[in-house]
Amino acid sequence: MELVIASNNSHKVRELRCALGELAPFIQVLSLYDFPSYKPQLLHTEAPGDSFEENAKQKAQAVAVALNKVTLADDSGIIVPALAKVGAKFTRRYEHTDQSATKQTRALLEEMKSFKDLERQAYLECCLAIATPQGILYKATSRTEGVLAEEERGKITFEFDTLFIKHDYSKTLGELAPSVRDRISHRRKALEKLVGVLSLLQAHQ
Repeated sequence: MELVIASNNSHKVRELRCALGELAPFIQVLSLYDFPSYKPQLLHTEAPGDSFEENAKQKAQAVAVALNKVTLADDSGIIVPALAKVGAKFTRRYEHTDQSATKQTRALLEEMKSFKDLERQAYLECCLAIATPQGILYKATSRTEGVLAEEERGKITFEFDTLFIKHDYSKTLGELAPSVRDRISHRRKALEKLVGVLSLLQAHQ
């Protein structure tokens, strides 16, 4: 069975492709890079939904219908509960912008410079959605909990990698080896919940 990852983010495509190779080796994984003529207008022009789940659903359904293929999409971000207590722009995640990962990370670091101890707790949340061209939808959400460092450490791949330290670890995600980072990823944890769905879809091909 073919499965399209609805993303043009090379880091995200690599991570999901590797995880699918381990969790669902029976799947032929594609991405939007395999469909250069397709322009994912909805991913860029539609107003974001009210949640990670709604955004992932919109992405997956749009690509599944346009390409007539089973599609996997995600939406994810960082949630810092303490920000809600100081009047920051805060709904489901830290304010979404089109800035680079580095600029977003430094903006959050600056906003939290006076935060200490428990105020620096945060979690990464991801919702994955699988959509079929026929309109069938499956979803799964997962979180990785931790704290935010007081200075950047390591190499940035995604937003906040150089700040986020998972509980029971002493290094930021940016300091961990890619194999370790991928294993504890909130995206992988959500994908693990959908392996049964992928098996079911494969059986009905």
